[in-house]
Amino acid sequence: MSATLPIHFFKIILETNAERIKVPCNFTRKYGSFLPNPVFLRPPDSKEWVVYWTEENGEVWLDKGWKEFTENYSLSYGYFVMFKFKGTFQIDVTILDPSAVELDYSSSCKGSVNTMNATQMGQEARPMPSMVSSQPCGKTQNVERDANVQQQQVYADKGGPSHQWTNVQKITKQQPNWVRSTQSGKCLNKPRSLKAQKISKKFKSKYPYFTLLIVQAKLEENAMKHVPKFLNCMSGQKDVMLQMENREWWVKLICCREKYDVFSSGWPKFAKESNMEVGDVCVFEFIDPAIPLLRVHVFKS
Repeated sequence: MSATLPIHFFKIILETNAERIKVPCNFTRKYGSFLPNPVFLRPPDSKEWVVYWTEENGEVWLDKGWKEFTENYSLSYGYFVMFKFKGTFQIDVTILDPSAVELDYSSSCKGSVNTMNATQMGQEARPMPSMVSSQPCGKTQNVERDANVQQQQVYADKGGPSHQWTNVQKITKQQPNWVRSTQSGKCLNKPRSLKAQKISKKFKSKYPYFTLLIVQAKLEENAMKHVPKFLNCMSGQKDVMLQMENREWWVKLICCREKYDVFSSGWPKFAKESNMEVGDVCVFEFIDPAIPLLRVHVFKS
């Protein structure tokens, strides 16, 4: 999948979309071919809701199962639903009430979760067909009345799993001034160990990347030192996301005047939860400068 993941989109609950809701056209054009059917909507209360989409004139609608989801959380006019798509069946959702405060899911839940599987729903999970249509998306008679609400790709607050949305950021195509100008697919460092050098040489990517060997000190300390500079920043701190498979961690990057920076707070949690061991070699791909995002590949010892 060439598109950057995870990706977010949001919808505002109106009188016209309580029983089914349209997926933004920009999302379906870019990511539609990767959208499974059904999808599993997963709020922070960890319950999963099976929802099937239907296609009409090039538009994709969350249909069967959506009404049960909205009724369970008592969603009504003015509620705000954020969707986080990671390229899998599961789509994480966060709900804000009309006052822009996140929902208290425990008090809003009315009862049992929709646990019907694809067979019980009478359909089989299948990949999404091409979104090519003879009628342009958004020009049909079934257009939702929230067309004046601009759908934007947004990135969640740096708090990650806490689902606090106080610092929502737009992802823009223009690179921030702190992004270091690097050649695509170029390794940013020359590892000292022979093992890391071999892995770095064989690794192929269209993004800049750097390679680090995990030694005992890097697991015992609360920081990862000798991080090659991938940002054009000589002082201060930056929040950086590390992505591995379908999980994400936020770490603090301390920018130094020397040629190396330091991963500090957040690094011990990442090392522990990713089961990192002495002798592992990690390759960090600089995927998205707007976040900034590093995709991590671990080659076990």
